[in-house]
Amino acid sequence: MAEAPKKDLNRLPSFGLAIDFETSGYSIPNYAAKHQGISFGAIIFDVRTLEPVEALYQEIKFNDKYSWDAGAEKIHGISRPHLATHGLSQEEAALALAAMVIKWIGTDEVMLLGHRAHFDKAFTIQLMDAAGMEFKYHPTMIDSCSMATVLMQMTYSEDIFQTLGLPARGQHNAMEDISYTLEAVKRMKNFFIAGVAASL
Repeated sequence: MAEAPKKDLNRLPSFGLAIDFETSGYSIPNYAAKHQGISFGAIIFDVRTLEPVEALYQEIKFNDKYSWDAGAEKIHGISRPHLATHGLSQEEAALALAAMVIKWIGTDEVMLLGHRAHFDKAFTIQLMDAAGMEFKYHPTMIDSCSMATVLMQMTYSEDIFQTLGLPARGQHNAMEDISYTLEAVKRMKNFFIAGVAASL
């Protein structure tokens, strides 16, 4: 029997999904086991240039089967009454995200970008599960925290953003967070390229 062809793990997709969730809290080790993603900012980006091509922000009604932590609300400032008035259902939000991802990427080999991207992947899976859907993920995730740990000896997103010259922020907003994260990755890449060029 002939062997199945091996995937070329160096082959990059054309576009990736940068995503950030604000949540009702989180637990360890499975971040999304007891808490819910209540808003997300998502950006489709060109994998080679890191330029954004389409963005989506959604707020999601809170489902009482999950836990709500007051400390998380202090960080993002989103209340349960606000979500009850302005949020979509989990299913509606999942369908909106899926429509954008399918348009640019499809459902296979979705390459994620985020800050501590495993956290946002867990809440992306939770959201898609609510609509009976799932993405298949590329084996590579672009994690700004890992990049900054190696290149800058920093892990906290606010320190990274300020060091890279991005404006100071107030309360966390998922769309602003992921826009900053994508720009931070781009700036780290450009500094690396400039450093290599200077060493030649």
